[in-house]
Amino acid sequence: MSSVLRKKIQAGVGMPPAILQFDDFWEPLQASVASWFSGTYAIETRASPESRRMVQGNIARSHLETLSYFIFNSRFSPGLCAIGVDEAGVAMNAHHRLQQPGDNLEGVSELFRKLLLETPVVELWRLVAAGLENHRLTGVQAPLTDFGAAAGGFGPEQRYLMVDFAASKDGQVARICIVFNFDYIQRSADEFEQTAELRRRASAGKGHGGDALRKSVKSSMIRLDGVLERLTLSIGECSRFEVGQLIALPDVDTTRVSLQAETVNGSVDIGQCEMGVWKRQRALKLKTPILEPFTRELAKL
Repeated sequence: MSSVLRKKIQAGVGMPPAILQFDDFWEPLQASVASWFSGTYAIETRASPESRRMVQGNIARSHLETLSYFIFNSRFSPGLCAIGVDEAGVAMNAHHRLQQPGDNLEGVSELFRKLLLETPVVELWRLVAAGLENHRLTGVQAPLTDFGAAAGGFGPEQRYLMVDFAASKDGQVARICIVFNFDYIQRSADEFEQTAELRRRASAGKGHGGDALRKSVKSSMIRLDGVLERLTLSIGECSRFEVGQLIALPDVDTTRVSLQAETVNGSVDIGQCEMGVWKRQRALKLKTPILEPFTRELAKL
């Protein structure tokens, strides 16, 4: 098996396609790690994951215990659980911060090296957590804790997503491992996929949806009124109307009946009609074309 193929297989061990294709997670993560490598080690890199794998909690814990690790409290960091840095990365950070050559750190204890690493790791946590939902970045102090207080507690029944990154400088390679609660990432990936599917359906059905909307509007019913005459009366005169009262229409012309249509903006005149009889029933005969403003609105449908 070639080394390239081996790396490709290792890069997605046990990973569901939904997570592998979760671009809204991977792209910000890689950008954050690249920024961190630049600020911590002065290394410019694209920060592509060296490996991505799903493991049980006890396996994730065992791997972290081989590194200088920092665990984050689930109350503040429900998705991002831990960050670990290998020995070379710890030494490179100490060299960078103390401005000493890498082979001149024999007098620097492991505890002090880890203390030097805490601030950069917390900064990496802030960079990554800023793009994750329900992560609380308020306050100056980072939510550092032990394994039991992390999301899932790193129990053997829990699943975790381990993502490894590497960067090299002057022949030295620094590796970091970022550990996420797998169920948290899975839920986020599922939501991302559902949203993407809705967008695809909306895009695919945009033309058909428009046709359906136009068809629905055209089949909608509106009311037409034939107005024989309009009178202007005072409110007092209207208040004295009684049943059986005659209202004179001295100037009515049955050949000029206004045809009105009910729209969302109220009733509007759309043409002129003539009143007559057709098949022994009262009827209106259209005398003028439908007015242009109304036909223009219909043409848009």
